Amino acid sequence: MYQLTESDLDTTADDHNPAIRAAANPDSAVLEALLARYKSRRDDKTLNEYEQRALTRCSPSATIAIFAHMNLAENLRLLLDAGADPNGIQRWEAADYSVRYMRGRDPLDYYNSHASCEKRSVVLAKARASGIVHPICPLTEAELEERRCWFPTFLTEFLVPGRSLRMMRDLTVLEEAAGYGRRDLFDLLRAAGADESAWVQQPESDDPELWNFDESAPLSFLSTSSPLHEALFWGEQAMVRHLLTTCGHSPNYRPRAVPTMALPPLSHILVRCNLNDDSVHNCLLDLLAHPQLDPNIRTPVFGIHPLHFATAHHKPALLTWLASFIPGGLAAAGATALGHTLLHVACLPLTPYQIDATKPDIIKSIHCIRTVNYYWRPWGNKIASQDPQPLTVAEQQAQLATIRVLVEGGVADVMAKDFDGNTALHYLAGTLNMAKETIELLRGLAGGEEVWQEGKNRWDMTPSRLWGRRRISHLQTFISSYTVSR
Repeated sequence: MYQLTESDLDTTADDHNPAIRAAANPDSAVLEALLARYKSRRDDKTLNEYEQRALTRCSPSATIAIFAHMNLAENLRLLLDAGADPNGIQRWEAADYSVRYMRGRDPLDYYNSHASCEKRSVVLAKARASGIVHPICPLTEAELEERRCWFPTFLTEFLVPGRSLRMMRDLTVLEEAAGYGRRDLFDLLRAAGADESAWVQQPESDDPELWNFDESAPLSFLSTSSPLHEALFWGEQAMVRHLLTTCGHSPNYRPRAVPTMALPPLSHILVRCNLNDDSVHNCLLDLLAHPQLDPNIRTPVFGIHPLHFATAHHKPALLTWLASFIPGGLAAAGATALGHTLLHVACLPLTPYQIDATKPDIIKSIHCIRTVNYYWRPWGNKIASQDPQPLTVAEQQAQLATIRVLVEGGVADVMAKDFDGNTALHYLAGTLNMAKETIELLRGLAGGEEVWQEGKNRWDMTPSRLWGRRRISHLQTFISSYTVSR
């Protein structure tokens, strides 16, 4: 057997962990010898406290070993045979990480990357006291009012869960293996008893009891992702097929620990994945071909349909193509929980910098943006202090083409209002350098002119008023600057 060296047992190196180094070593003999040393000495009562701590760092514990190097199958077998937890993380770690995605969490947990949060059960109790009776109940009045203080994206809350965490994602090793496309390792972990109970095929449901769990839940329920989501993200087509056909994972699963951002796999591809990657596109085709896929499944809480996400991209070819796979076509999307129709989404500004932020009436009226970029965030605290970002000609053309798809598909309800009372024309009227042709298209629809002149939002603003005030203001600015220059 391999003879361990002082270097192999060194606990003063940067990683402070002999087991991690051994698991990462392609020579499995090193890990085998280290695990044998741990087994032979773990019950030794003569070890002092320092020696016990050093020995612990040679153990197959989940927190030190399985994450190390999953591309070494023989090392993984050694670790599992030595008693390593096939889930790869401890329950408290997964539960603590998931708290940062819960409704009703302490706002500090949005940034809290270095300290533990309150227990899930405690946060759930506090949420219930604030009116969030279960994780996927309708948005409360307090949550709606919070949205009106800034410019959140249409698909989730302003403080996007997990976006500002400076910490590693807490994924189980099954999820890691799926992301690497390693079916051999995935099957080893499954055979060793890794939990996948939340992910296996079962009808997706908005039953509150399926979402209302505490830190004692199985690890797969506490995960903010799933093996299928990870495989789709990395375009691992063979793994996607393995998960859906061999392993029985659901093509509709929405991560239970992320109630406001629980994207089903189809929406996950549209929001998080690189649609220009051929491997991702092939995964999308496989997913759409799955007999148990429900293409009409929405996100909980915000009720976003896959077609809402497709519309947000302003890629009319993508929208038309995807609609051909949806029973009911474009009409199946309907409205989100915030009242956004496909037309609303198409007319939203991409970011707050595309609206005229110098005008109080426009700032007062517009509180949603279109971006699906998970990492997007505003710079600074005041939109008005930022440089405006007028639409480019290409952006104007893409928006107009998308709206035409909706008009031709018979789903451009120009009179529909969202939770703020805004119609699609309100959003167009508040956008910088909006193409006149786009506004004229909607004004020409049935009821369009009436909405333009008389349709009032929550703040008694009509689209024509928003548009007119902005245009007058720009004219006054031009005249003023011209006078000064004279």
